[in-house]
Order: sequence, then C-alpha cells, then structure tokens
Amino acid sequence: MKTCYIIGGGDFDGLFDEIKKDDLVIAADRGYTLAKDKNIKVDYVIGDFDSSTKPSDAKVVSLNPIKDFTDTVAAIEMAKDMGYKNIIIYGGLGGRESHTISNIRTIYHYKNCGIDIKLKSEKKEIFVVSDSFSYKYTGKDFYVSVFSLKDTTKVTLRGLYYELDSYPMTIDDSLGVSNETYQRDFEIEVSDGAVLVIFEDKSC
Repeated sequence: MKTCYIIGGGDFDGLFDEIKKDDLVIAADRGYTLAKDKNIKVDYVIGDFDSSTKPSDAKVVSLNPIKDFTDTVAAIEMAKDMGYKNIIIYGGLGGRESHTISNIRTIYHYKNCGIDIKLKSEKKEIFVVSDSFSYKYTGKDFYVSVFSLKDTTKVTLRGLYYELDSYPMTIDDSLGVSNETYQRDFEIEVSDGAVLVIFEDKSC
C-alpha cells in the first residue's frame, strides 16, 4: 500500500521508514526546514509560512494565514485528494501541546473517514483502532497504552502482559495505560467504538 509521509513542525528526530517509489512526502510549513536538516527529499511543501520562510527549491502550496484548519490538516487533505489512505506523520508530537492534542483528535476524525493515520517518532507511535490490529513481535518489548474514544467501546487484548476480554472501556477509563508487550505477538480487537493506541519505548 502506498504511503504519504507528512513532516510537521513539532519535535522531529528523523524519519524511520523506507520511502518507496509510489510514496509521497509532504512537509507542513516549518516541517520543510526540519526535513532539509535531515537530508529528506520533500515532494510538496504546504502552509501559511507564519513560522518559516517559503522555500524556493520545492513545490509550494501557499495557504492564507487566516484559516479554520492547521497546516497539518491541509497536508492530510492534499494527500487524501491524491488518493492516499495510509498516512504517517512525523513531527506531529512534541512542540506545542495544543498542536499535539489537535493532531491526536485529527487522526481520530480521519479514521472515521476511512483514512489510517499514525503519529510517529523514534520512540513513540500513536494511532486509532476501530476494529482489529495485530502486531508481530520483533524482539523488543515496549509499553502499549489503550484509551477508549467512546463510552460504548468493548476491548479485547491478547498477547500483552495484561489481557482483556470484551472489556467495556469508557472514555474516562484509565485501565489501559502502560500495558506491556510480553515477548510474543499480540492483538487488539475493538467493537462498538474505537481506541487510541500508544506505543512507547521503555526508555521514555
């Protein structure tokens, strides 16, 4: 499946995926400067350039600074219009907390639109599951937190240190925080709702 990589203006510690022929790289405003510092080739730069200088060596889509959406959302919409349904955002965590929370809410919104978006850094991954998710163990254990995004969600966890079977997880439930992988594959199954899943390196 072809993937669009979006580089935002938050904390950016590098890009940890192999970019393939049909993949697309979009920098959202200041994300272009961060990408250039890491020698990452960018296909498009989109933004209002209120926090950076408009580049002269890339395809630029300029936005009005007075708008009802973030530069990251504009980049997602651009990717969607180009047919991408699998998106990974780097530089979407850290920086201003308001932007991080906005990005988390954004990935949930687009999940409901049939687009899978992951927020990623070297030591963290955040994404939404509304049906099922499976993970093949690669030899390294990490923390897995699961938070309900609806009051009706039923959650099943198999293969993690703490397992659940059709547990009714409400939106204010903290039971799912800081679970752990356990040297094996694991599965997350969700019905009647959706969950936010956070992978965190044990060094965090």
